[in-house]
Amino acid sequence: MSEHGYQKIFKLRKAVPEARKQESTVDSHERERLIMDALRPYSKDRKQTNLTEIKFEQTTEVTKNTSIVFVILPEWAYNFPPYNIARLAAVTKNAGYETHAFDLNAKARSDHHNWEGLDFNPWDGMRDWKWLGDHYHTELHRYVEPFLTEYVNKILEINPTVVGFCLYYCNEEPTKWMIAELKRLRPEIKIMVGGPQCHGSHWTPWADIDYTITGEGEQLILTMLEQIEDGSAPPKAWLRQQEGQRLDLDSLPSPDYSYFPPEDYMMPNGVNMELSRGCTAKCVFCSETHFWKYRGRQARTVLDEVSDLYYNRGVDVIWFLDSLVNGNLKELRAFCKGVIASGIKIYWTGYARCDGRMDLEYFQDLADAGCLNLSYGIESGSNKVLADIDKGITVDEIEQNLRDGAITGVEGFSTWFVGFPTEEIQDLYESLMLIWRNRNTSLTNISVGHFQVPPDTIVAQNFKKYGVATSFFEGNWIHEQFTNSKIHRLIRLKIFNIVLNNLVNDRNVSFVNRQSVDDHYRLTFADPKLLKEIEYEKFDFNISKPGINPLADSVVNEVWPLLRLLWRSRGAYHIRLFFNPGIDFKEFGDWLCCDFTATIDFTIDEAGHWSTNCNYKFKQSDKAWHHVDFSRAESVAADRARKLAKGDYGDDLFNQGLLDAEARTAIDLSFDYAYTDTGKWD
Repeated sequence: MSEHGYQKIFKLRKAVPEARKQESTVDSHERERLIMDALRPYSKDRKQTNLTEIKFEQTTEVTKNTSIVFVILPEWAYNFPPYNIARLAAVTKNAGYETHAFDLNAKARSDHHNWEGLDFNPWDGMRDWKWLGDHYHTELHRYVEPFLTEYVNKILEINPTVVGFCLYYCNEEPTKWMIAELKRLRPEIKIMVGGPQCHGSHWTPWADIDYTITGEGEQLILTMLEQIEDGSAPPKAWLRQQEGQRLDLDSLPSPDYSYFPPEDYMMPNGVNMELSRGCTAKCVFCSETHFWKYRGRQARTVLDEVSDLYYNRGVDVIWFLDSLVNGNLKELRAFCKGVIASGIKIYWTGYARCDGRMDLEYFQDLADAGCLNLSYGIESGSNKVLADIDKGITVDEIEQNLRDGAITGVEGFSTWFVGFPTEEIQDLYESLMLIWRNRNTSLTNISVGHFQVPPDTIVAQNFKKYGVATSFFEGNWIHEQFTNSKIHRLIRLKIFNIVLNNLVNDRNVSFVNRQSVDDHYRLTFADPKLLKEIEYEKFDFNISKPGINPLADSVVNEVWPLLRLLWRSRGAYHIRLFFNPGIDFKEFGDWLCCDFTATIDFTIDEAGHWSTNCNYKFKQSDKAWHHVDFSRAESVAADRARKLAKGDYGDDLFNQGLLDAEARTAIDLSFDYAYTDTGKWD
């Protein structure tokens, strides 16, 4: 979670949360009646069907010989105590197992200011790639190792039976190191891992891992601990949640935050919670939607948990971690009505879908219940791309939600990506136009990335439908027509950030995403104060026609949406824009960068007369192509994605992919091109 854009939340920070005195018994009875009256029109009076209830003999005492320590390592979110291991710790503790938990991510984040010689913030979301693979070992591990060693010794002092780690894509390397150290010093300790990284079909357990948990962990961990307790546990095991199983969230004990000192976090008076698990949508780019099926909690039980945290622990800020808090619009509204009726003063946020059914009155209920902001997965401002990714929303709905949020005070954070396989230059332009048009609505934060194809997604399970080649090019996916490659996506991501860095608005809200991108260009406006409102337009961006190869012919036109938007929104200007490995690798990492350089000089006056001088050069590496096919990926999530993708998975298609990949190894897309031109825009 980025600190940027969350000013409303962080203004609510309290150094020490304090419990609150509840009303008298009479007032409490009246309050309960008001709450129930508020809930009744919206909330169901019974749970969803086909839920699995977790049953165990709850106790407040340690009754088992087996003990467990939960650990989360950097890098991950640090604003609130970790909900995942707080929930798991509550389950094992209530089941009678001696339980400990360490959030070493938050502690390391606090400690990193003492890491002498470190010249960047490793918890900057734009630097997460520095925790990956060789980057971690060359740039970070020497700083992190002393800190990890300290806590290896503390864990060994506890002498647990099991140490459980939560794995994310960006904490895998330090976790791998700590596990190896624990096994080296105490081989008999059992190592258990779970978390999002374990769900993917691309992931396999390391040799030092004894037990892997895939899926919702509460029941699976209890099953494993029971086997360890009675001596029936195998030496190695991979426990997978049954496909289609959905745990009853209302049957779980409340998360145990006693292991996490409030002062370790940016928001000491805040916690994470969940209204639901899973997602009602099946966006083709998303792997999270296949982890588990959607089910929600009843508004009444959520409100009870919130009240306990509010009165007994002084919590009044909540971040709901759901894939989308508005997966069940009626139950979310019931929660809001209950909060309003209860009189408690909380403030909350969460991830949501834009939805036209959330009208102005709905937004007012959200605001009155303490909703400060919603984080929308907008992804694109093109109706064509939104349809292709099966987002289930339109640009009109997006703009409506952003306008209603502005009226009611519910801010809109948003996530976007560039380079979906069917995205064309016009689609990118429409995203940039939507952002400019809505800079004065409720938008307060914009996070943009580039499209990837994780194996456990519908796109990855049907390359043919989306035009993705069965060969990766320079280490990343490429369109089968070579018109969407890592070079295209690098350009799109950079120009998207240039727009954000110059997104002037009348609300004194900064949209800066990658500030260091300002070093990649020089931009001068004839009238810096000039701001223009724009309408959507279709425009032909096929301006430069070098006739070299499909990659070159499309790459050289990628910057035109930026140049066109700047003129329409800010008037006359001059820009000099750079691409070269020296600056691009530092900012974007090797996932987007290769031996590509470019310099674009462009000048336009108020009347639309423009001139440009551009130089492009790309040198293809010796081993640029390699075959990729995810149709045989093995995981519950991949299986679910494959069923929805409805692709052709036969041996003939696989073998044809191999032949195509072999043929592509002879293709060299290198080019060197200079372009000078003038023109006039209306």
